[in-house]
Amino acid sequence: MRTFFCIPIIDKHCETLAHTAVRVRSITQTKASWVSQANYHITLRFLGDIDPALIVDLDHLCCTLAETIEPFECTLDRLGAFPSVDKARVLWVGGDIHPSFQRLSMALSKGLADLGFPRAKKESVVHVTLARIKDRPDPPLARVIEALGPLKPMYVTIDRLVLMESMLTAQGAVYTPLFTTKLGAFRT
Repeated sequence: MRTFFCIPIIDKHCETLAHTAVRVRSITQTKASWVSQANYHITLRFLGDIDPALIVDLDHLCCTLAETIEPFECTLDRLGAFPSVDKARVLWVGGDIHPSFQRLSMALSKGLADLGFPRAKKESVVHVTLARIKDRPDPPLARVIEALGPLKPMYVTIDRLVLMESMLTAQGAVYTPLFTTKLGAFRT
């Protein structure tokens, strides 16, 4: 089963993100696979295909992490692209890395390494994917990203971690939560 860890986004932020995606789509000819509004989330770590038997260990890992990290807020306030705006393959809305997000990401990475997963090649970035670019991006895309400039800040509460299954279909990815762990949930 294909899985990833993520942080869900509340509906009002999903609407704002969808509006941003529509604005970009209306002023660029970039061929892309646009993420459905229902699938917006902050990816913490993509695991890929895993043995379903690992879900118990992953759930235990998340419960352990939840004891050490309290809920916090991250700000989403800019449009960007991976690996860069000039060579865009992924279009996203993101923000600065909050220290608690960094702690959560590092603790998750260490715990996953202890379970035999390879270490993350890059540090997690606070972002919500809007689109995956097909072929080469439209040359004006970099100018569009820069022209849209800073976005009105969205303050996202990071209060839970979800292990999500991703099933790829002809209509796009279908996400199913396998478990949810609330941060700070086991504090006494």
